Amino acid sequence: MKVLVTGAAGQVGCRLVRQLLDQNCEVRGTILSDDPARSRLDGVDIELREGDLTDLSYVKDAVEGVDAVIHTANLVGPHFELNNQINLQVTRACEGVADRLERYVYTSSSGVFPNNGENVPCAYHPVDELHPKRPDGEYSMSKYFGEVMAERANRETGLRYSIVRPSHVLSGTKILNQFSVARVVNLLKKSQERPGTELYMADGTELWHDIEAKAASPQQPCSITDEDGRPWLYQPQDARDIAHCLVCALNSGAALGESFNAGAPEPFPFTEGARLIGERRGVEPLEVRVPLQYMYDHAIGKAKSLIDYRPQGDLNAMIESAFACEEGATDYIWD
Repeated sequence: MKVLVTGAAGQVGCRLVRQLLDQNCEVRGTILSDDPARSRLDGVDIELREGDLTDLSYVKDAVEGVDAVIHTANLVGPHFELNNQINLQVTRACEGVADRLERYVYTSSSGVFPNNGENVPCAYHPVDELHPKRPDGEYSMSKYFGEVMAERANRETGLRYSIVRPSHVLSGTKILNQFSVARVVNLLKKSQERPGTELYMADGTELWHDIEAKAASPQQPCSITDEDGRPWLYQPQDARDIAHCLVCALNSGAALGESFNAGAPEPFPFTEGARLIGERRGVEPLEVRVPLQYMYDHAIGKAKSLIDYRPQGDLNAMIESAFACEEGATDYIWD
């Protein structure tokens, strides 16, 4: 099978192309002409097409002759118009060859729900594929519209598509900052500016002041629970695992016309994340209790049961990998 990967040098794309090669796929990738992440593809045996994904003629040329397209390219942040144009042109190019294209796999985001309760409260937890979609920012809205484009193309042209929604995608050393005092303080501050969100204190209490006063530093690990002892929960996703989920969606007949939430094997308790990082750093975590429980979850049962999604990035594996990256290792593939 010959597969086109858009955004081949991206955080997910550079890992995805390696997994496709391991499956003996022939891989073509799109990259920007001056792509700052091009070195991620050094030594990787794929065909590269340089160009602008908002240019339909370029995208059509990239799609010509491939059997499947996995669309990962995007700009994270408030780039609504640009991301919409990218999604539109990629979808148009794919629907133009819908009669022969075996699969179009669109990489969306858990932000279409969203699943963290920080700006919009979740309707329920854990957040599954049936959760209402209420994207709360330009990036999430562009991801949602990308889903709608794929669904419309299927209705109008028969485009065979699948949608994968990653949770918070991490690579390198990024997870080492996720259980810190700084992150807890930032979450509480942001939420207090947004009435009705899951961490909002209706009585106006600014919970972060006491935490900041007790912390040895903003980087100190924070072992935080609610007043009933329930830990704060966070379910990100290793970039290697989202690449794996995209491959599962490509290969499985059960993925046709379906959407799948992806994430770590289970939500990570802040208490455990802080303990593991504290032990490795030789730093005692700050123990905190607040009247609220943070729940950033993403139910992955559908992907596990229908397309055999088997994420390897549990909390221990991701933390060990991050410390290895601090020592100079790369994390393009699981060891």
